[in-house]
Amino acid sequence: MRVLANFEDNQKIPSNSSLDALLGGGFEKGVITQIFGPPSSGKSNITLTLAVNVAKNGKKVIYMDTEGGISIDRIKQISGPDFENTANNIIVFEPTNFLEQNDNLKAIEVWLRKNHNDVDLIVLDSAVALYRVDDMKSSKLNKELGKQMGILSKIARKYDVAVVLTNQIYNAFDDEGNNDIRAVGGTILQYWSKVILQLERGDELNKRVATLRRHRSIPEGKQAIFAITSRGII
Repeated sequence: MRVLANFEDNQKIPSNSSLDALLGGGFEKGVITQIFGPPSSGKSNITLTLAVNVAKNGKKVIYMDTEGGISIDRIKQISGPDFENTANNIIVFEPTNFLEQNDNLKAIEVWLRKNHNDVDLIVLDSAVALYRVDDMKSSKLNKELGKQMGILSKIARKYDVAVVLTNQIYNAFDDEGNNDIRAVGGTILQYWSKVILQLERGDELNKRVATLRRHRSIPEGKQAIFAITSRGII
């Protein structure tokens, strides 16, 4: 674990982007939100922007980076002159295998028992990167993935924390040969995620399209276009 150098008490964390209107005000506390899409579709830009927004306002963020790609330079860009104070509120875990990811989540759960009032956001970026490369049998992997999602769901509900996880995609072909883009983790991640966003690249270089695939109170299929900028997303 390493530490990088006031939201009011409400149920949503704003991204200060067009995604907030799509989500009815921002990212919900108390539930797991899943963001899936292809590489460079904006998943990490969303989570880093959320992390900086929370940290700037004096709350802690727990950021689990499973791909070793968290960019300090990008955090500096987004946080601007507030980088030092912002970075001190972002706690980063960097597991190197799927079982270590599980151990980190258990350690986070224990730590939160005494420190949950300080934390508004937990990010798991990406939830399945280590799952996909682990050599355990698929049945055991799926069981472990379900346990991890159960821990995160419990944390979200018990401590009123927003949990945001990113996910990868794969191409599935039906009996007629039609290509269908699906999120990795199948029904396991789908079951635990109460809000699901699918991202795609837009027509313009910095534009992305977000489609709501699940929400408890907003019809699925609604879309928003957001832009990736030097200071995060808009």
